[in-house]
Amino acid sequence: MQNLRDKLLKAGLVTEEQTKKADTAASQAEARRPSSQEGGRPGGSRPPPRRDENRTAGGPPRSEDRGPREGGRPGGGGGGGRPGGGAPRHHGAPRHGGGPTHHGRPAPAVADRPIPKLPPMPGSKAYQRAESKRQIELDRALRELALGSQVAQEPGETAFYFMTRKGKLRRLELSPEQAKRLEEGELAVVERPDPAQIEHSLVPAAAAEQMFALSKKAVRFLNRKDSPIGFMNDEELKAQQAAEAAGTAPELPDEPEADAAEAPTAPEADAAPEPTPDNG
Repeated sequence: MQNLRDKLLKAGLVTEEQTKKADTAASQAEARRPSSQEGGRPGGSRPPPRRDENRTAGGPPRSEDRGPREGGRPGGGGGGGRPGGGAPRHHGAPRHGGGPTHHGRPAPAVADRPIPKLPPMPGSKAYQRAESKRQIELDRALRELALGSQVAQEPGETAFYFMTRKGKLRRLELSPEQAKRLEEGELAVVERPDPAQIEHSLVPAAAAEQMFALSKKAVRFLNRKDSPIGFMNDEELKAQQAAEAAGTAPELPDEPEADAAEAPTAPEADAAPEPTPDNG
């Protein structure tokens, strides 16, 4: 090494200052280099790690040397079958007060289904109130149909008779043209249930059919070809007039209809004075 440095100095390839710097750097590197002991392992007097005799090469400790088992899992000693002596983990166990869980949160409570209300028993107060409400709604619907389609009566010398729902004759003094339209089935006589009483109106046959679908008793006369409503021939009319004059004509009870509600019936108002026996 010394001969090589001298040769380089003589040849002029390096200077004296460069050789001194190189010697200083080599000394510092030698001082920083750790000494090797015990078979060439670095770290001074630090002993090598102790080899586990129970560990197989390249694998974990053998199962028979891991320690006593309890409950089918290693690490007994009061650990409840869990290594390390900790409390056992119960997968899927109830939480939050014992209820079922959903993703770690308490499952929402199932809402109780409301019990459907049974209809009131016939004869009870609740049944009477319900039926009265239905009758009010029915009267309102009939009144709207009658008012929305009624035809103004044309006073005249022709008397036209019809029967009320209580079995009493009523007379309308109409013009010959309107009486003919009634006989031909173009017009009809229907009830108009006003708030205080029941009146009667003339309406077209189509409106009478709509009212008949709601209440059969609401249509008092409609000369339909197949099934006329309230039609009387001359003999039936004379017999009814005679019975009413003698006071022997029976009064029909105003019973509720099957499709209508039971409610107090307002008194009827005469559309005209009481009929007198004639052939009309």
